[in-house]
Amino acid sequence: MLLVAGMMRHILSMAGIESAGKSLLVGLGVGCFLITPWVTRTNTYAQRPMKLALLVGGYSVLGCGVIGLVLGRF
Repeated sequence: MLLVAGMMRHILSMAGIESAGKSLLVGLGVGCFLITPWVTRTNTYAQRPMKLALLVGGYSVLGCGVIGLVLGRF
């Protein structure tokens, strides 16, 4: 998560995003459109239940959203 936070900080600073709301939106987008498809594909190849992919994907979206919010606040 530290590596994700570091990369998200780099993305936010390069894009010039400084508000908490926009940072939260970027974090949710990273979790939803980058991490969740990767986790879903990995779980599908391993023939694990789809509920597991949705659970882990939800945690990814939530975690990245929190990281974005925290980075935007400071």
